[in-house]
Amino acid sequence: MKFLNAQGHFGVLDGRKLRFEDGLNVLYLPNEGGKTTLCHFLRVMLYGLNTTRRDSRKQLSDKTRFRPTDGNPMSGLLELEWKGRRIIISRQTGKGTAPMQEFSAYYADTGEPCTELTAKDCGRILTGVSEEGFQSSALLDGQDQALSAGELGDRMLALSTTGDSAMMYSGAVAQLDRWKNALRGTGNRGRYAQVEESIDQLNRSVARLDDLTGQIAGYEAQIPEAEQRITEAENQQQQATEEFTLLFVAKREAAEREERKARENLAQLREALPPLDVLTEAERATGNYLDAKQARADAQAELADVTANYQKWKDDIDHTEDDYSNSSSSTTDIHIRGWSMVLAVLFGVLAVISLLGIIPFGPLTPYMPYLFSVFAIIALVVTFVGSTQSLDTPPMDFDEERVKLERRKQSAIARDAQTEEQLERAREKFREQMQRIAPEIPAEEEERALQFMQDVKERKKVYLDRKREHDGLAEQYLNILDTTGPQGEARMRMNEAKDTVEQARQACNALHESIAVCRGKCEEIGVREELCAKRERLEEEKESILWQLDAIRLAKESLVQANAELTGRVSPQINQLAEEYLRILTADRYTAMQLYTDFEATCRRDNSAVEMDRLRLSTGTRDQLYLALRLAVCKVLLDQGDETVPIVLDDPFVNYDDRRAACGMKLLREIARERQVILLTCRRP
Repeated sequence: MKFLNAQGHFGVLDGRKLRFEDGLNVLYLPNEGGKTTLCHFLRVMLYGLNTTRRDSRKQLSDKTRFRPTDGNPMSGLLELEWKGRRIIISRQTGKGTAPMQEFSAYYADTGEPCTELTAKDCGRILTGVSEEGFQSSALLDGQDQALSAGELGDRMLALSTTGDSAMMYSGAVAQLDRWKNALRGTGNRGRYAQVEESIDQLNRSVARLDDLTGQIAGYEAQIPEAEQRITEAENQQQQATEEFTLLFVAKREAAEREERKARENLAQLREALPPLDVLTEAERATGNYLDAKQARADAQAELADVTANYQKWKDDIDHTEDDYSNSSSSTTDIHIRGWSMVLAVLFGVLAVISLLGIIPFGPLTPYMPYLFSVFAIIALVVTFVGSTQSLDTPPMDFDEERVKLERRKQSAIARDAQTEEQLERAREKFREQMQRIAPEIPAEEEERALQFMQDVKERKKVYLDRKREHDGLAEQYLNILDTTGPQGEARMRMNEAKDTVEQARQACNALHESIAVCRGKCEEIGVREELCAKRERLEEEKESILWQLDAIRLAKESLVQANAELTGRVSPQINQLAEEYLRILTADRYTAMQLYTDFEATCRRDNSAVEMDRLRLSTGTRDQLYLALRLAVCKVLLDQGDETVPIVLDDPFVNYDDRRAACGMKLLREIARERQVILLTCRRP
């Protein structure tokens, strides 16, 4: 297979037509000129555009990344030669459809449709590998130089087995390990442990259900006996109650007679009394009237006392004031001590003598004047201690006493007038109430009215006493069956029978409550049949997990064995071809290379025994080593049929100097003799 023409509206490709020839095709495009876009365009034309992929923070989807910059709908035409015939592949964007979803393939010479190619399988049929395999082998990007030996080995193994680099050995092994961990896990995190734990829990639940079912059966077996005890106790209670009732019939009838007689007497007493609310108002008015009369009498007595003694009290105040005015106002007593006065004069004279130095006192002479002066002052103070001055104090404040006396008189007069007014109001209220309850008594006969009120109060007291007695008889009548009568033994038997019935009912209720609790726990646990069915399903799942674990183990062992066999078969071919390519790329500087089973490569110079791995090589030499390996992989793994697959290289010489680039071009020309090579670069030789 080889590409002939390409034309499309795809990213920066603005519809211009690109032609490809046999052998080596070198397209010189500047940076941002569309090299990477052209590589992806060829891939999309072969394998189609994945419109289900969405944009992410790290990478844009193809439909967003390669949206045409010229504003036209995304579309493309690719003419290629396959099996000796020219085929035109078209992918267009229809109205209302996703980008490049309308596919067609037809022969260029006849225009007939190529039915072998479909929108989904076009690329796989033409190249023999999937989209991932084509992108990992035939499309070589300069950034792929950074792939590690492990990643290169995985891709080579996947391409050599399935033609799809997505199915890598390490990924398959990792997936098998993930499945194993998901099933077995560590601790209780694996599905197998979860299933075992669920089965154990179900076993405990079923056992608990069986235990509760047995308890319910035991409780239900006790219920008939408990109900029989209730029936027997109720019969005994009924018999004891009948005996007790017959014994107290006479007492109940006597209580009824007493209560009826007391009710009749109470009615007679009630008829002799006025209405209770009117009587209450009359009693209140009577009490207020009597209190007002007493207050009036007290005020009159106080006014009479003040009037009779007012002049006498006033004369006493005047006489007391005159006696005080005629007495002495003050006296002074001064007491002088003669001996202390003499000592004070003596110490003063000694102080003058010591000051003048007339009498020497030895070393104390300078201090003696001060010492004698202090003694003289002390003696002088003692001389006048005890002298006092005394004054006469008046016995009272005469003006204030006269004011108090006058105020007392006016207060007595005001109180007399106030109590007289209050008495008149109370008398009017009393007469008004008496007209309501005793209109036959004249208003002027107050003493008769007061006597009538006294009689009414006595009758009311008798009525209230009889009413309390009647209430006591009624309460005694109502509670007679609950009190202990003369037949205490019968009463005790009745109470014992009642307690026995209550105990039997409580025992039966306890059985029903226990049954309800057990049934509630059973409902909380679940239905036994459902639990057993679930346990059976989990047992089957457990067996399935064990079978899957065995299958995973066998698959991993088979995969490891296949990897070893394939590595041993493919590595020598790749190693020989890559060694030839490396010799050309390095201008015979590195003539030997060794590719190990882990796809870690080393190279050595001619006439040298030192093997140099990728860590000891320069960046340019590492890129040459990687390019040699990639080209060898493409030839060994992709050329397994009659058709060769074109190789598209996007700036593989990005880290090369001019000499290395010339060697690279030489190698590509050698490869171009067998297959079509498309080199996209931004540098000219």
